Amino acid sequence: MSGEKRDVLAELGLGDLRPYLRSIGDKDRIFPKAHRIEVVFLVRAANYLLLRTEGAGTINMTTLEYSGGAMEVPVIQPQKLMAVTRRQMLQLLREYRDSLDEVSKRWFVQEVIGKAKDLGFKKVSEEWNCTIQPPLAEFGEKATDIGMDGFCPHCTIFGAALTEQHNEKFGGLSIGIKTRVRFDPAFATQRRITPETHNKVTEGHLSMTGQALFSEVHVEPGTVFIGRAELVDLTEPELVATLYSLATLRELGGRSGIYGTVRVEILGVKAGKYASTTAYDLAAENAGKGYEEVKKNLKERLEKLGFTPVDNSKLLAAVDHKDPNGLFKDLWRSSIDFAEKMVKWVEELKGGGQKGSGKKSRSKKAEPEESEEE
Repeated sequence: MSGEKRDVLAELGLGDLRPYLRSIGDKDRIFPKAHRIEVVFLVRAANYLLLRTEGAGTINMTTLEYSGGAMEVPVIQPQKLMAVTRRQMLQLLREYRDSLDEVSKRWFVQEVIGKAKDLGFKKVSEEWNCTIQPPLAEFGEKATDIGMDGFCPHCTIFGAALTEQHNEKFGGLSIGIKTRVRFDPAFATQRRITPETHNKVTEGHLSMTGQALFSEVHVEPGTVFIGRAELVDLTEPELVATLYSLATLRELGGRSGIYGTVRVEILGVKAGKYASTTAYDLAAENAGKGYEEVKKNLKERLEKLGFTPVDNSKLLAAVDHKDPNGLFKDLWRSSIDFAEKMVKWVEELKGGGQKGSGKKSRSKKAEPEESEEE
């Protein structure tokens, strides 16, 4: 469905964030400023979770020190949170693509795909499909993220390593787009873990029971984790889409097709130049407490820290990612604008910014405002 464009930030009571957001069309938006938006959220296990980095039988644990002592608790590594959030955004982008009507599809092909071709990006087609997993290396090259296209919102927000494989205008340069979404580890407030015995063959249409049994340590359902992220230099559609991607996560951890069901609840956001807290500090203040008490305490603590509360249900209701003229259309506009600024900056570098001492300079036109640099 489509209709009058919604002001999602206003609906959520987050209009005060706008001075800390970047603008689509801003000539300096690829260069960082000191502004950031902190997001505090809860991750609640709705099923057994398998949180491990490598190796069977163990999960990621860490020591949580608090006023009453210390205890080992499960932890969700920041790279895991990053991976599932960016995959969720990629899924939402694909659903937006698949929902386009003929008029919207023409706009997408002309204004997004056509622009990407003009900018020299190589992985472009009318049936856009960016992928995270890199293919095998070819012709002696290293296996990098050449599955990514480099110009979609998933790449420009969460980062990508780009080479001449991605863009013909790079001319031998390697460009790294840094992620603008940074996660703390998410710490559980209780040590709720249990070993479970499984059959080695658990997937597929046919399986035999009673053979190749093994044990895994799982986080128990109901365990609550306190997470925090910093969103840096995002435009308004990028901010809302990132919050929506995080809030709609449903799976996390190893073997998430079988286990790993979660619910994510965003509790508050705060804009500023400096961090107000960390996930570790918030977890230490709530050590040993369960979901309801943690949620109540966090809301009170975040209010004291100057966070604006977020109503998770309102966030989910305010965004229709399949609306062809809604938020995700603006998200694509923002992304292709970022890609255009990046390619033009590379062309400036190649045109005279690397002479003499080898220092990379940029023209005065591309200089960020001194007063807003950190």
